Amino acid sequence: MWENSLGSNFAQSHLGLNESAGDYVVYISIPFCRVRCKACPYFVQILSENDSADYEERYVDALIKDIHRWGSYPRWRDGLLRAIYIGGGTGSILKTHNLKRVVDALFESFPVASDYSLTLEGNARDFTEDKLDYVANSPINRVSLGVQSFDETVLRIVGSPHAAESSLATINDLNKRGFHNIQMDMMYNMPGHNIETWKRDLRMLESLDIKHFTIYLYRIHEGTPQDMLIKKGEVPPVFDPDSEYVMNMYHEAVNYADKLGYKMYMFDHFAQEGYDNPYNWYTFKEARDALGIGAGAYSFINSYRTGTKKDVDGYIETVNRGEHMITAVSNHMSPRIRKERYAIFAFQYFDIEFVAYRQQFGCEFLDDFGGIVTKLQNKGLVEILSDRIIMTELGKEWRMNVLLEFVNPSFWGDISTIEQPNWAMNISMVDLVATKRERWLGEAL
Repeated sequence: MWENSLGSNFAQSHLGLNESAGDYVVYISIPFCRVRCKACPYFVQILSENDSADYEERYVDALIKDIHRWGSYPRWRDGLLRAIYIGGGTGSILKTHNLKRVVDALFESFPVASDYSLTLEGNARDFTEDKLDYVANSPINRVSLGVQSFDETVLRIVGSPHAAESSLATINDLNKRGFHNIQMDMMYNMPGHNIETWKRDLRMLESLDIKHFTIYLYRIHEGTPQDMLIKKGEVPPVFDPDSEYVMNMYHEAVNYADKLGYKMYMFDHFAQEGYDNPYNWYTFKEARDALGIGAGAYSFINSYRTGTKKDVDGYIETVNRGEHMITAVSNHMSPRIRKERYAIFAFQYFDIEFVAYRQQFGCEFLDDFGGIVTKLQNKGLVEILSDRIIMTELGKEWRMNVLLEFVNPSFWGDISTIEQPNWAMNISMVDLVATKRERWLGEAL
């Protein structure tokens, strides 16, 4: 992605806002946190409890204006909003009345599907009694909690704002109010986190009857406080991510989930029957447009990726001028790159359906990617069925090698992107592809 030189005009001139484009998803960015986790490499605005600068109210005022403005275009009015994700930062950090204002603005501004999904992501500590009551009786129908671990020692080492007692209390309080669609984020291989601690964390799933959980490998980003503490010897180092020990932690989660009746429906995402995340489905499996609203939000619209930096003051000023804040944009994706993106995204669900691909692009998947498929098939990484191509168990183990085969050759070795204001969560992929293809995959076909 590149710095946007057109400012707000980019939206009108490039995004096809006056065209109809079908159904879509919306991401709402709440770019605030109470504290900064020690290993976090991303920018967030620290929002104090007293909020003396009145950031929350001013930001929500601007966010609602932006929601109404985006919702006025035919591109969104003519389709259905299938799934909404309120994240951040910390989505749940908003006061209850402000959270309600944002949710109400979404339903006022967009035609929402009757079977919509609306996820509120956040920290259990934010769920006051009035917020619990609101969430349980509001249009919000899914909550995602960043639990990370139930071990207080580990949480202190990583500087997490989450607390085991708060997580347990909030889950139980929501359940008591009849709200059961709760998702938990769990991390493994944190400093001081061993396989026995991990097993105890996983056992909590059974007692809490969590409907969905996601696991993440803890990563140490260079230059973060955690990186420096480890180098000083003040915090225990993590195990080598490629070690057998860490792989055993991963497989412990997979096996335990299977034992409890969870299905790993996409990589690292586990759900009980009927509790898959619709936002992921429409984003990855169906490759729908994704409209991101707010400071720090990123979008995929009309074959462009666009981004808004986490500049709260700048965002408020831009919206109050009657403009859209777009600070980073991609080149327009060619049909080939759209197809490659589709393959990488769809494979998050372990397969690519031929009919779905044909409906999306009007051509055959094997005609477009036959050479790559043959190579992967010869290595035992994929299998071709009559209606789809699926990853084998070996392919799932080496999934990054499968996905990287679909990266466009023009992207490999492109070091110019490293210096651009890329989306923080995309840093690792940008760095990886900036090297030569041969380093990861050997010689091209």
